[in-house]
Amino acid sequence: MRMRVTFATDESVKYVGHLDLARAWERAVRRSGLPLAYSKGFHPLPRIQFAAALPLGFTGAAEVVDIFLDEEIDPTELLARLEPALPRGIRLTEAIPVPRELPSLQSLVCGASYLVEVETDETDAAFRSRLEAFLTRSSVWRERRRGDKVASYDLRPLVKTLCYRSPCELGQAFITEMRSEPGATGRPDELLAELGFEAAARRIERVKLAFSCD
Repeated sequence: MRMRVTFATDESVKYVGHLDLARAWERAVRRSGLPLAYSKGFHPLPRIQFAAALPLGFTGAAEVVDIFLDEEIDPTELLARLEPALPRGIRLTEAIPVPRELPSLQSLVCGASYLVEVETDETDAAFRSRLEAFLTRSSVWRERRRGDKVASYDLRPLVKTLCYRSPCELGQAFITEMRSEPGATGRPDELLAELGFEAAARRIERVKLAFSCD
């Protein structure tokens, strides 16, 4: 069977890289005694699929992973066995069986929503005006470096929504929904830089992933 598990991560694991997090999940599933399925071939790999890697420094409120199993198991039992085996900082929230023949979880991701808190002394009105000014722009060209290569891209169409939320402990907070397309993924840290807060302290939580089947 294929079990889709939703989980949250907190501040204690936000600087754990995706590969280390994936290895922690694999070890946890093994420790729990769940009948984990493996790929075929000379080098069988555990069949665990994450929807999208959580960027370093971000927390997640509704991350998603598919776990393939060789036997049927009740979702409640899976959660009860898996939760104690996971590292602190990872909390399971839901498990539901899904059809095995669905496309890969990663291929279904089409965007994500983020709660962003940023350090600033700006008033509510001034901060709200800053967000509104961004939305009026027809294009926002930025550069992204990958190794020795620098590529230009337009950030504006990747920002689907941008809404002021409220003052917060750091200063001000907003919510943004960003698109994720092949070769073009919107990132809230890039948005912060364009808003003028590149070096400001911030807290970023991915609150929801959007899937093309939603």
